[in-house]
Parts: sequence; structure tokens; C-alpha cells
Amino acid sequence: MVISLLALAMAAIAGIANQPQHPDVNQMSAVRIVTAEHRIEFPERIVMSLEAEAAVNVDEIQLFYRIAGQNASVYGYPKTARTSGILTAEFDITTNGTTFIPSGVEIEYYYLFKSSDGSQFETERYYVEYLDPQYDWRRLDAGPVEILWHDRPLSSVEDAAEKVADRVERITEVLGSQPSKKMKAVIVNNRSEAGRTFPVVSQAASDSNLYGGFAYGNFDVFILSGLGVDGMIHELTHLFVDEVIGSPLAKMPSWLGEGLAMYFENGAAGRNSTVSNAASNGSLLPLHGMGAVPGRPSEVRQFYAQAWSVVDFMIEDFGDERMSHLLRSIDEGDTIGEATFGAYGLTIDQLDAAWRSQINPRPSFTTIVDPGTFGTSVIIAGAMVVAATAVTVKWLRRDRTVTSIDE
Repeated sequence: MVISLLALAMAAIAGIANQPQHPDVNQMSAVRIVTAEHRIEFPERIVMSLEAEAAVNVDEIQLFYRIAGQNASVYGYPKTARTSGILTAEFDITTNGTTFIPSGVEIEYYYLFKSSDGSQFETERYYVEYLDPQYDWRRLDAGPVEILWHDRPLSSVEDAAEKVADRVERITEVLGSQPSKKMKAVIVNNRSEAGRTFPVVSQAASDSNLYGGFAYGNFDVFILSGLGVDGMIHELTHLFVDEVIGSPLAKMPSWLGEGLAMYFENGAAGRNSTVSNAASNGSLLPLHGMGAVPGRPSEVRQFYAQAWSVVDFMIEDFGDERMSHLLRSIDEGDTIGEATFGAYGLTIDQLDAAWRSQINPRPSFTTIVDPGTFGTSVIIAGAMVVAATAVTVKWLRRDRTVTSIDE
């Protein structure tokens, strides 16, 4: 599952600013940093603490911090005290609830001292990697991803990393782009640890273990329960897609993002069965209504299976380049409808109809019914739509074998 965070709205006392420019920085020469430390109280907060000697009156201290290389910094005002020339400051960064910060991200921070005469002093940059401190974390550089884990044999992690690396090339072929950044995977070992590390979801979703991982494209990190290769591929695909579609104007429907993430996994028998059952009982979701993942666990499984099936149809029947074209168009600001028509020559509803025609056999009419009745007219109209869609799909399939899409 992919999570897109507006994570820099951190606390009521914190503001958001571009990286500040301080022309008078370090004019306050009478300040010496004694200690600058941090303490992770996982999963609640990170506590920053500072001790400094100040021979001048310090009117204000600010703490600036930036998460995982983001362009914007967050600032806040620590609690301060002064005793016998020693100035202390403490600041909490809340990491759960509405201010959730994913495990594995690195936070850069520094302090800015200000005095009434306008002089300022800026400390060096400090860094903290947000991980549960009760574990001894280990690291493995696995090509496009760095894997962080604990209490597992190195051999099992290396085996999973090798299998993931074997599939990465296929992902980049479909997306039409190589990743430019190193991604990070944080592996948790059991349900209890996942409960502490994952973001808050509904109680029903938690009870049913609905989600096994979360990807955070803003921070190039994903968290996964267990060392399953399919799970790693799923979340890694989310991060790759997020890099391909980096424009703030882009709007990616959930069915496309989740469908792509599942397309590169192995094994589809269960999803095929889910889609076939939904088709048989008439409960398939309309594609134009699948912009977001539903909230009910019973609906989520069908949503994921159907999203996978649609994307599988789009790639297997029309080829990689059309999907790459679709993603480029979305990144350029096209709506999903515009991008789909530009890449496939189909509206969303026509794509939906073409996909459904692959699931259910086209009805054959063995008897002739009086076309004067309303019901029969609807049937004939429906048959004509299916036939027209099928012709279009066949043309598009043939077209991709002899031409390429214009950039």
C-alpha cells in the first residue's frame, strides 16, 4: 500500500519554511555547544536536547529540522532554561498519529540562537535515523534498495534481495525509467512489531492483517512485515512509480498504482478467482469509481484483485510502451481519462468494457426477438457497444505491432 504524506505539518508549535538564510549567522561568538543529543522514544516521539555555554543574553532559540532530504524545513521553539551560564533546550518531534513519521527516515536538524542586538549563532547539522532503538538493526546494500532488518539470518536476507534484484529490470521496462535514488526497506518481524511501526489504520483492517506493508514515496522508504519477495516488489514498485510521477500536478488513481504494484508479483490464482466470482455475481466495481482504495476490508480485497486484473490486461494485451506513455502523460498533468485516451485510444469506460469482455464470454444470441420492445433494444445496443469495443481493442493490439507511440 502506498501512503502519500503531507508530513511536514508536524505540530501546532511548528511552522513550515523554506531553508532559511541568516546573513548574521555566527556573529554571536560567545556561544559554545557542550552537548547536542537526541533520544528516540519509539513510536511516540524523538526528543532533541541541547546544552550550551552562553556568555551573552540569548533571547530566542529555534530548532530547524528537515525529513529525508525534503526541500522544506520545519521549525519550532524548544523549552529553554538557564542555570549558571549553562543554557539548556529540549524539543519533541511527535512521530505518531496525525504527525506520523515512518520508520527508517533520516532527520537533519540544527539550532539557531538569537540575541536582542541582532546577532545570531547557528549550530552544525545533526542527524538522527528514526528506528526502534530496542533492536540491533543490520543493513544490506541490495542494488536499488538498502534493506534494514534485525534478528534474521543474513543468508535469508541476501536470498530475498537477489530475487528482488532479478525482477527490478522488468519493472523499469514497464515504467520506462531507471530509479535515480537509493530506496530503503525496513523489515519488521511479526504482528506485534508491525502494530508499533505501521501507521494507524482502521481497527477492522488491523484485526484482519489487511495491509502487510506501506510505501512512502516522499521519503523513498517502505516498511514491510516479513521478508516476502512479493511484498518487497510490491512496495518497491510504489516507490519507483512515485519517482516516475514526481510532478505535483499529477493525480494517480489508486487502481493504477496498486495494479502496477501487484502486476510484478508472482502468483495470481487467488486474484483471478476473486475477479471471476465478482463478474459472475455482477459485483465488479466500475473502473471510473476506483480512484481511491475503499475503507471496508471486504471491499479492499476485491479492489486490489480487480486493479491487478485491469493493469495485467493493459500491459499484456497492449504492451509496455503504452503503459509508459500513460505514466508520462499523468506526470505531465493529464487526467487519467486524458492519459488513457492518449495512450490507448480508449476512454476509461471503454477500457473498462474491453477488460470485462476478456472475463465474461461475449453473449451469443441464438433466437431472434422482436426488436420493438424496450428491453430488446437495450440488449442490441449493449451488443453493439461490446462489438465496437472489441474491434477497437483488436485494432490497437495490431497497431502496436507495427507502429510506436509518438513521444
